[in-house]
Amino acid sequence: MWRLEWTWLACTGSEQRDYLERMLTCAVASLEPGETAHGLLLSRTGRTLGELWLLADGERTLAAIASGGGPVAVELEKYILAADVTLERLDWVTGAGLATTAGGSAATDSGWTATGDGVRFRALLGQAVTAAPGIVADDEPELARLAQLATGIPDWDAESVARRNPLEAGLGALVPADVGCYPGQEVISKLRHVGGLRRRLVRLQLSAPVEAGTALERDGAPAGKVTSTAFQPDGSQLALGYVKRPVEGERLVAGEAGALVLGPGLLDDIPF
Repeated sequence: MWRLEWTWLACTGSEQRDYLERMLTCAVASLEPGETAHGLLLSRTGRTLGELWLLADGERTLAAIASGGGPVAVELEKYILAADVTLERLDWVTGAGLATTAGGSAATDSGWTATGDGVRFRALLGQAVTAAPGIVADDEPELARLAQLATGIPDWDAESVARRNPLEAGLGALVPADVGCYPGQEVISKLRHVGGLRRRLVRLQLSAPVEAGTALERDGAPAGKVTSTAFQPDGSQLALGYVKRPVEGERLVAGEAGALVLGPGLLDDIPF
């Protein structure tokens, strides 16, 4: 069973979308009713604080926080200061109900789909999930987990995304180079254009089963750690792991197994 602690917010006020655009890594100011956006909230040092889906709903902007929940809401409230912006925390029933009535074809196309029981998201820090009162689950979690590893998409907990730089965690696609001036943007821009990433999340093909937490070695020296594993139908094992200065196609050692570096994931827009 896949579960996440969802938090719902309603943002109102004449400066709401401009404010959210200044705070998040996605374009918000130009959203039309029914349109959605998906991005991250970062600290001023470029660390990941949370993942949010946004939906423009007339005079409101609804925010569903899949990961980071309470701390993200506190951080967003902290910097409102004198702006004409109000954040209201919603309960499950209210948040899901508003999203269900507000979401149209545009929301469906971009990954936010209203259902009879809640709202289904095309989740990027995990599998596709349904947000509804009391439960967040996927129909086939094992298959979805394998698909997640195959595409190199990190899990919020297993890959310790919280407080990591999103480029290190393979989430470059959620911090596009041409979006705004959000907190941490200077750090991200420097890493993109100057370099300096000491480790990267990579996909791994293992020659024998290993457990999450197994150390990775390169020529006998520490090179990183396996963070997630999943079995494929043929019995082989895929994994994700953080590796120091990885090279696509190189072979590492994970305990008694070999580990082939397959390359970056679907959301990693920085080449090796």
